[in-house]
Amino acid sequence: MTSLAEVFDRSTVERLAGPRVQERASDYLHDGRVEPASVQAGRLTATVRGTMPYLVQLWAERGRPRWACSCPAADDGSFCKHCAATALSLAPGGGDGWWPGPERGAVPESDASDGLADIVAGLSRDRLAAIVLAQAGADWRLRELLVAEARAEQGAGPDLAAWRSRIDEAFTPSEYSRGGFVTYAEAAGWAAGVDEAIDALEALGETGHHDAAARLAEHAHRRVDEAIHYVDDSDGWLSGLSSRLADLHLAACEAGRPDPAELAARLVELELTSELEAFHRSAASHAEVLGEAGLAAFRECLEPHLERVEPSGDGWSGEAFAVEQALVGWALATDDPDALIEAHTRSGISAADTLEIARALDGAGRGDEAIAWARRGLEERKGSGWPRSGLRDFLARKLRGRGEERAAVELYWRAFLSHPSLPAYRRLLDEDAGEDWLARCRKALGDALALRPGSGSRECRPGAAFGPLRPAVPAAAAALVEILLYEGLAEDAWEVARDHGCGPQLWLALARGLEAGRPMDSIAVYEQAALAIIDRKKADQYQSAVDLMARVSSLADSAGEPDRFASLLARVRTEHKAKRRLKSLLDAQGW
Repeated sequence: MTSLAEVFDRSTVERLAGPRVQERASDYLHDGRVEPASVQAGRLTATVRGTMPYLVQLWAERGRPRWACSCPAADDGSFCKHCAATALSLAPGGGDGWWPGPERGAVPESDASDGLADIVAGLSRDRLAAIVLAQAGADWRLRELLVAEARAEQGAGPDLAAWRSRIDEAFTPSEYSRGGFVTYAEAAGWAAGVDEAIDALEALGETGHHDAAARLAEHAHRRVDEAIHYVDDSDGWLSGLSSRLADLHLAACEAGRPDPAELAARLVELELTSELEAFHRSAASHAEVLGEAGLAAFRECLEPHLERVEPSGDGWSGEAFAVEQALVGWALATDDPDALIEAHTRSGISAADTLEIARALDGAGRGDEAIAWARRGLEERKGSGWPRSGLRDFLARKLRGRGEERAAVELYWRAFLSHPSLPAYRRLLDEDAGEDWLARCRKALGDALALRPGSGSRECRPGAAFGPLRPAVPAAAAALVEILLYEGLAEDAWEVARDHGCGPQLWLALARGLEAGRPMDSIAVYEQAALAIIDRKKADQYQSAVDLMARVSSLADSAGEPDRFASLLARVRTEHKAKRRLKSLLDAQGW
């Protein structure tokens, strides 16, 4: 089996992330921001400390890399710096040895249990009973499983009251928690205790008590939902616990086949009273278990809520939103596109809703209507903040299926003109490699910049971009600088930045790309960036400022202008002499 280290090798990481993101990821890794990871079922999970802790997952599907991150930058599926840092840690020595890799160092299950069955079979009944009872005294999960088996032998089910009490204990904050609030430092330990309770529920279901496991999973999910108010969930523990309980619930229902009407009533109640989204659109997730009778009962239970609440209008208003989403779930479960359209049009339709409708129509063989809905979604949300990439991809695929290749490519060209960016440019290259997109994009963005009042009337300086009051940078200018850098045209990118400005990270990228040809201009950028970092008065960032000063020193020497660095150093030592951490870093450089 291919290991994750092979799937996410350095060349793959660089291809997915790009050089600048990979550089930031390397910094994160070497700064110790990647926490020790765990792996389950081939999926690696790690926490990376960025602006806040972010949860990263890496896995492979048919040998291809797949990833997810809880940071905003990864919302559109991008391979962000947190994913890249975690991937880089898989390389030998990448994380100072803390992570041996998911396939290395593990003891095969057959080896770990080798001979155990024979040993247990050789024990006397009394000795085996004594061992089990001793362990049950320290392990409530084992004890409750034994009690459940004994009750089953007597024709009774598990003691649900006792199980609920045990689950409640797992959710209760420790006596040392501050005022009953589980702090960030305590959250991981608290979640581990809840995970143990869920382990017990899984074992209960695996021993055949499916209905009990499902009902107890519902009880536990309500407790997770309540925990929103007393647990610091910065690391996303509650969503993970909620999802695990929803999966357990579905598995128990599939195995136990509860009464469809009764299950429908419980699902409606659970979905409409939960803040967490694991039971979101529960009719769709449980459609196979509910069947026609259960889906009819679900709609019947939902009807009073539909009559009571007003349509949410914007689609995001409290109870109305929950009821409407439950209705959407029911419509999806029926496989009826018209029911789905009716559910979505009850209130405002988002791009995601339109895409869902288009896919449902396409799946029902109504391709013309699917295309019409996709076009409608793109047009109605024109100029809004709704993400439309999924709609665009769907429509382009359908158009290509009809032989309308140019019309498909035109979708991406219009998207670029609407929101110019390097990713949008790269998508154009992917869609039609034969087109001279660089020339077309340069002209379009240049024309847009020329129409700006006062365009090119003054030279922009990098210092302003690093200051506290950063001037607004036209999207066209930022995109054009990035595109030109991507194409290796650093000189041209510099001219655009000089005339129209760009952000701090782009100035640094420009400086790095022009060190050989424009050393003094690069020095000017590094100076401003270093001074801005020092002015923020965050001691943990001073090393970055010193690194930039080192680049200034090297460039100044090679350009025959050593006094330039001497002047910078004197200024820093004079104006910031009270910063002891900074002084020690400067001294360590021998300056």
